[in-house]
Amino acid sequence: MNYWVLALHYDWATTDMVKQAMQFKDCSKEDLAEGVNKKLITSDQYEEITGKAM
Repeated sequence: MNYWVLALHYDWATTDMVKQAMQFKDCSKEDLAEGVNKKLITSDQYEEITGKAM
């Protein structure tokens, strides 16, 4: 599991921090989708970060 997905789940990171991590290629849409599928983050968070609905 990607660090940023877990950080978002445990409130160690904000959605803005994850957006920045995506710019640095530390996190991908696929990582976020896996987090949604495992119910670690919400589809609303996914949409806020990626701009696309899950």
